[in-house]
Amino acid sequence: MNQKPLPPKIEGRLAELRNMGEFDQGDVSHCRRTYWSAREDWHKILIDCYDMAKQRIAAPAELEAA
Repeated sequence: MNQKPLPPKIEGRLAELRNMGEFDQGDVSHCRRTYWSAREDWHKILIDCYDMAKQRIAAPAELEAA
């Protein structure tokens, strides 16, 4: 296990995903444990999850506006 801290931007994205309900603490812990060994994979996962969460959150607002 790598003890190197995650970049602040990644920690921020993990916090956002938890607040959005996309990640739970287990997901965050898993990312912290495996980030450095699978960094490129994690970048794609974090981007995809964030984009999906934004769409999910925006969908009800779009329905209400219609």
